[in-house]
Amino acid sequence: MSIDAMHWVWNHSRAKGNARLVLLAVADKAPGPDVTAKLGTTEFVARLNAARSSVVKAVDAALASGELVIIEPAVGSRAATYQLPHAVGYVRPTLNARGPDSGPVDNSYRSGNETPNPEQGSGIRTGSETARGPKVGPGGSGNETPMGPDSGPLNQTTPTRSESKLAGEPAPPVLGPEIPTNCRPLVDTLTAAGILVRWNLAPAEWFIVEALIQRTGVAALAAYAQKQAAAKDISYAKYFLPGWRELPPMPEAGTARPPLRAVSGGWQPYTNPTDVSAYSNGF
Repeated sequence: MSIDAMHWVWNHSRAKGNARLVLLAVADKAPGPDVTAKLGTTEFVARLNAARSSVVKAVDAALASGELVIIEPAVGSRAATYQLPHAVGYVRPTLNARGPDSGPVDNSYRSGNETPNPEQGSGIRTGSETARGPKVGPGGSGNETPMGPDSGPLNQTTPTRSESKLAGEPAPPVLGPEIPTNCRPLVDTLTAAGILVRWNLAPAEWFIVEALIQRTGVAALAAYAQKQAAAKDISYAKYFLPGWRELPPMPEAGTARPPLRAVSGGWQPYTNPTDVSAYSNGF
């Protein structure tokens, strides 16, 4: 399967530079039909023979293209598991075999030309019993096309769709990351607020985002992201994950907010004057 996956990268991938080498590194190490392989940053550096920072950028570029995804994120010393989704099930096309693998050519493919003697002419005979052509008629080659439809063009230069698939037709281009339905409200809220980031998250990271939406709420997550985006230029949505995890959960249903009163030093919870006098009398 590694050869088929590498053939897909060479012939159908749109990645360039080091990002293309990242895909080739994964394809080279992917032995199974699911085209997955465990690789760490150290191994990527060794295979690409490039600086660590360049390798990290190349992996991010490959992930952003959608031609590389993370099936299992790295945990501790365990490397992440990567996959080439468009190479799954891909089989490189093979050329049609011509003639037998070994041995002399079969007699049915020989012309059977024989010349008994110079006086009798060439004596051309067709060795195959399937030869076509009239036995008598005017001079000429008498060649006939043995096959073809009764009407319409005899030769079809454009392959049919089924033939194109057998020849390894590339999959349609990926227009962007597939966002889970439960995560759409958060993505749409950030986009509407002008926070345009790349949502190239792994499936495990999407599960985390969905859990944070249920725990903390879209409004709190969006407010945090907007504050971070106002302070610095952020390109990837996964930058928000560590901060989102530290946000408090939404208050339980029915929890009332206590009234506030202005005192020196800021706003403090309101205290009933009756309770204060009671304590002053020794209670």
